[in-house]
Amino acid sequence: MEGFSPERPLKIGQKQNSNKKYETLKLIIILGTSMLTIMGSAAVAPALPEMLEFFADVPDASLLVSMVVTLPALGIIISSPFIGILADKYSRKNMLMIALAIFGIVGASGAVLNSLYMILAFRVLLGIGIAGMTICATALLADNYSGAELKKKIGLQSACMGFGAVVLEVAGGALADISWHAPFYIYLVALLIIPGALISIKDSKKKSSENQNGHKHAHAEISGKKKTLPLKSIALIYVATFTLMVLFFSVPTKLPFVLDEKGITSALIIGALISIPGLFGTVGALGQIKVSGFLTEMKTNLFFFIIMGIGVFILSIAPDMLSLIAGLIITGIAFGIINTTNLSWLGRIAPEDSRGKIFSGFTTVLFLGQLASPIVIQPILKTGTLYDAYAFLGIAGICLGIVFGIVNVMGIIEQTPVISEHPTGMETD
Repeated sequence: MEGFSPERPLKIGQKQNSNKKYETLKLIIILGTSMLTIMGSAAVAPALPEMLEFFADVPDASLLVSMVVTLPALGIIISSPFIGILADKYSRKNMLMIALAIFGIVGASGAVLNSLYMILAFRVLLGIGIAGMTICATALLADNYSGAELKKKIGLQSACMGFGAVVLEVAGGALADISWHAPFYIYLVALLIIPGALISIKDSKKKSSENQNGHKHAHAEISGKKKTLPLKSIALIYVATFTLMVLFFSVPTKLPFVLDEKGITSALIIGALISIPGLFGTVGALGQIKVSGFLTEMKTNLFFFIIMGIGVFILSIAPDMLSLIAGLIITGIAFGIINTTNLSWLGRIAPEDSRGKIFSGFTTVLFLGQLASPIVIQPILKTGTLYDAYAFLGIAGICLGIVFGIVNVMGIIEQTPVISEHPTGMETD
């Protein structure tokens, strides 16, 4: 055939291999970003006792130093609604790269600052980067995967968050033994992710437009009607996520002081201990895929909020280190299962054109719980001890599990059957 190049099939094959390579790189970039998000603000937690000693003369130093870990949540809460709107309207790829740059540069600023108030101000700005990373990474997963594949990828994402917690907190502990400034250098890792994002991630807005133009009529025939927002499910997920983070972040914000009272002063050991929930959160996140095979999302929250409450309560009564570690392990496994369940639940029910806004709401309550954690505990500390605070939080977790049981029995929210694969859009209010 005249004009036919025999090299064309080879080029097509090469293009397919290249696309596959970039698909793998894209997933690595999204998961790598996720590793830095949920516990990125806690990377400096092992340095809190030394920071408190350094800033001992600052009024309310105990509360303010704890807020070095949690204050980024304020920036997240303020910026998330705007980022969500922009993520739906413009390029998620560009927003992700900007967020990574903010995370890396602003996060590392604490390495050169000696003013607690300046550090806190920059921690608020750090929250903007975390918000952009969290929203864009999760929305990109929902853009690229669906059904059981989306559930698996979100399981991997949650596992990476837990693994990131271990790496960041142990690394933070090792660096904190050098100086309380040193852990802040960890944030520079985010800058290494930007080139990979530039190469592997396509412009999501452009892709969405192309898909809309190419498959508009076919989509209308298949779907029949526009997917509606399951508001009851979304609201319940938000409440569960807020409470989950209040419980979980009581570990990095307050446990270092409990350990200090027990005579454990090595920042490396403290970092290793507070990383246990993150490590076993990874186990829970990976195990959630099996759990979802025989429990609905509602029943998963019912059972594992009760289990997590028990784990946190153990921290209030643990007579020795083995009991304390057992409580941390239970807390971590339950956290991983609950967080992965609710994230995949939200990804499954969120309409494509509203994912940015819905995940921005999820991100807001996620980090609002993180910010509220030491504030919720503070009134208890005025009349009691940290052990009383952990007892209160443990009981609160158990109570939320019971609430899920009541909602499930009353049938307020319709649940999909327990099957191995959940196609997107099966649930309605």
